[in-house]
Amino acid sequence: YESKIQAALENYAAHSDEILQRAIKVGNDGTAIDSVEIDANGDVTSSPSAALYAEFGSAAVNTALDKINKEIEQQDLLEEYEESFEELTEQNGEGATTITYGQLEQWEEEGDIMGELKDGEFLSIWQKATGSESQEGEMTLSQFATFNDLLDKLLMAKADFMTVTDGKDTEEGISYDRLWNMDALSDYISEDEFFKLWKKALGGDVAKGVMSYEQFLVFWELASEWLEHDDYEKDDESRDEEEDSYDEDSADDEEEEDEFVYHGIPAGQTGFKFADEDLPEDIKADLESDDEDIRTEAMLRRELDPDRWDKFKYWELHAYFACDKLFSSPRPLWTDQQWRDVRDFYHEFLEEDKREEDSPEGLHSYQFSEDEYDLSQNAIPFQSGDKGRGLQAVRDIKAGELVFKATNNTIVFNYGHTWRKLLFAVKERFADPGITCDMHVWSWVQDLYDGGPMKVVMDLDSGSLLNEGRDNVEGWEPPNVQCGRPDATRCDMDYYAFRDIKKGDELLIDYNEFAFMDSWPDMGL
Repeated sequence: YESKIQAALENYAAHSDEILQRAIKVGNDGTAIDSVEIDANGDVTSSPSAALYAEFGSAAVNTALDKINKEIEQQDLLEEYEESFEELTEQNGEGATTITYGQLEQWEEEGDIMGELKDGEFLSIWQKATGSESQEGEMTLSQFATFNDLLDKLLMAKADFMTVTDGKDTEEGISYDRLWNMDALSDYISEDEFFKLWKKALGGDVAKGVMSYEQFLVFWELASEWLEHDDYEKDDESRDEEEDSYDEDSADDEEEEDEFVYHGIPAGQTGFKFADEDLPEDIKADLESDDEDIRTEAMLRRELDPDRWDKFKYWELHAYFACDKLFSSPRPLWTDQQWRDVRDFYHEFLEEDKREEDSPEGLHSYQFSEDEYDLSQNAIPFQSGDKGRGLQAVRDIKAGELVFKATNNTIVFNYGHTWRKLLFAVKERFADPGITCDMHVWSWVQDLYDGGPMKVVMDLDSGSLLNEGRDNVEGWEPPNVQCGRPDATRCDMDYYAFRDIKKGDELLIDYNEFAFMDSWPDMGL
């Protein structure tokens, strides 16, 4: 690519006068001036009027440069494939300049390409390259080069698709958050711009919330064109200027003590320096801990770049907030006031999140229902030994009885990033860092109806303390609660006793009934 740019610049330098003359004529309604002089920087120096006319013609200059670039790229393509094309045309006799669909298909099969394509993809590329509506017709050298360029792009898109889906050619599609967290996009496209491309690729299926393989190919092409736009071709100096500007804005925010920042690195957070001598004291201490889990967590914290907080995955967040260290000693039960404070803060956060410029359209998070339910009539929080906090029955509960249900305290996140932002906001607002870790581990991923998109779900009440049980697994107590009625085929967010529970027993449930343990990546986490 650099060599192509260099060639374009050399071409521009050789024909700059001619290009600027054409540009000036276009920019000045076809009226030319006698002469144009430019300096080494490309600035017009011959006269003020010439500079003015050249400014009007700058769009035409850029168009001319683009044309040069494309011509060079096309010439490079022709040279790259000319030898292979000549070998194919020799089969058709001396002087032949075209090949057939069958010849091309056989040639690609010998290169093991066909096995990587889905049915119809090879024909589709042939049609795009030749302009034909079928396998009929013949292909020229220029079309052969175009075909192989399109094929290379398709294979790159396929590779990205397999990366996003963890190597699975999934039929379930890709969620919004999983694609948004693709590293190749994160440095260049804001979430608002990403959402526009997402909607354009999905078309009428945007409400479905997941992207199919075919839609991903459309998205990949759109994103590639977007990234090639001049706005994204930033040099190191402009990026540094943006970072300096961001740092100044962050400093201004921190001076306003009463203002809470929900976006970017939360106010008060500072970036870690990764050299040994610059490590924060808490990480240094944790690296020397006798607890292996705490040491492992500290090693990960040391590697995490706070400036990329918005890309942290589930377990990276767990490490960043030092949750293993916090959970190494018993956590206290939350007071009623703490539950109320966190619920009130969630609503405050949600209103602020809606006003952010880079927020995608639509509902980011919501309460599961308007219902209320008093869990304390059936169970209360207690300390459950090695399991930590749990729920203990306050009365005998018969099998089939409703134990508790999802209410207006159950919150649902359509976007994993919104959930991530809430955790950072909670860490900034509340003095107890354990509150953030509690909310982190009390969250899970599930679909709310058959075939529906994945959501992050969290209970902002003592229902979060329901511990896990497993049937017929050594070392586990059997569960006595299930999600859904006894005859239900899926979790409907109402929780029933499926065996008799005695007063004083701990309520336990098998998380696998409703939580998709391996689906955090589907939420971009």
